[in-house]
Amino acid sequence: MSLKFWQKLSFIFLMATACFLPWQTKLIWLAAPSNYWEVSFFVALFAIVLFIINFCLVKYLSHFKLIDIFLQNRAFSLIFLGLLFSGFVSAGVSLNPAASFYRWFLFLLAILFFYCLFYAPIKWRRYFIGIILIVLLAQAIIGLTQFFGQITFSSSYLGIASHWAGDLGAAVIETSDGRWLRAYGASDHPNIFGAFMALGALFSIYFIFYVDIKKLRAILLGFYFLFFAALLTSFSRAALLAFIFGFVVLIFERGLLKSYFRRTFLALTFFSILIACLFAWQYRDLLLSRTQLDGRLEVISLSERREFNARAWRNFSKHPFYGVGLGASTFFDYQNDVAAPFQAWQYQPAHNYWLLAATEGGFIFAGFIFLLWLMIYKKSRRHKVFGIFVALLFLSLFDHWLFSLPLSVFWLLSLFALM
Repeated sequence: MSLKFWQKLSFIFLMATACFLPWQTKLIWLAAPSNYWEVSFFVALFAIVLFIINFCLVKYLSHFKLIDIFLQNRAFSLIFLGLLFSGFVSAGVSLNPAASFYRWFLFLLAILFFYCLFYAPIKWRRYFIGIILIVLLAQAIIGLTQFFGQITFSSSYLGIASHWAGDLGAAVIETSDGRWLRAYGASDHPNIFGAFMALGALFSIYFIFYVDIKKLRAILLGFYFLFFAALLTSFSRAALLAFIFGFVVLIFERGLLKSYFRRTFLALTFFSILIACLFAWQYRDLLLSRTQLDGRLEVISLSERREFNARAWRNFSKHPFYGVGLGASTFFDYQNDVAAPFQAWQYQPAHNYWLLAATEGGFIFAGFIFLLWLMIYKKSRRHKVFGIFVALLFLSLFDHWLFSLPLSVFWLLSLFALM
C-alpha cells in the first residue's frame, strides 16, 4: 500500500481520537467499588493506539528514523523517561498493583501520543482542535439542557450517567426553595464540565485570530458564548476563575497588539459581562448560596477537601520516595483507615494536582512533572498561548481530575503538544 494511504488512515484515526476523547465510553475490565480503582478500556484508547501505530508506520515509510524524534527533543525525552521509571517503581510498591500499572500504561500511551501529535502536520492539529471544540459544543448543549430544564438522561454509548437533584451525592445547590442540579454535561462532575467549558471558550478566542474567513470567525464567536454560558451553569468556582485569569492574560498577550484585537476583546468583554450579569440576576439565590461558604453543603464540601488533602500530605510524608502507587491513593486511604467513616466510593483523592502526584508517585515523580510544566511554560510563552497555560495551572491547584481521571493524562499531554 502507498504512503498516502497510511497518511490518510493516520489522519482518520487522529480525527476519531478527537471525536471519542471527550466522552467516557468504556468497557470495564476489572470492576471495583470505586471508579478510581477500576481498570477500563475506553473507546478513545483504541483510536489513540491505532493512530500511534499508523503514524509511526508513516514515519518509517518516509525513511524518518523514529529514534530521531526522541533525540531532537532530548529535554522532553529525559523528563518522560524519568516519569516512566519513577512511575513504574511507584506502581511496583502499590497496594493495588493492577490499577497502578494500568495508570502507568496510560502514561506510556499518552507520552507516545504527545510525540505523534507534536510531529503531526499543522493542518492535522488544527482539525484536531476543531473537532474537539465541536464535540465539546455538543456537551455544552447537554449541560445547558440539564441546568435550565433540570432534566437529565443516561447513555452507556456516550458514557453519560443520569443525575437528579434529589439523588444522594449529586452536585447540587441548596436554597430555601429546594435543591438545584448543577450542569454535568457528559462529565463525572460539574467542576470537570466547567473546566472543559473554560478551555473551550479560551481556545475559541485563540482560534479567532488564526482564521481569515469572516463566517468562521462568527461561528467561533457563537462557540465562545455557548461555552461561556455552559461554564456559568456548572457553578464551578475554580473553572470560572481559571477562565477569568486565562482571559485577562490573553488580552495582554494578544489584544493590545492591534486595533482589531482591541475591538474584538472589548466586544467579547462587554457581552460576556452582560451575559454573566443577566445570569446572576436571574439565579441570584443560587449564586448567593454558592458564594457563601457557610451553607450546609459548602461546609461539608470544604471539610472533606481539607480532610482528603490532609490525608494525602500524611501519606506523602510517610512515603516520600515512591509514593503509595499511581491511581492508588484512595485505595491506600481505604485500606489504612481504621475508623472507616466512609464507604469505598466516598474516598476522594487530594484536591490538588501537585499534592496528588507527589502522594501517588513520590517526590521524584512530582519533580519530573514540575520540569515538564516548566518546559510547557516556556513553550506557551514562545507561541503566545500563555492564557491556556495559566488556566490549566490554576485548575491544577484546586482540583484533582487532571491527574486522577484515566483519560486526563491524554487531555493534558495533548494540550501540551498543541501549545
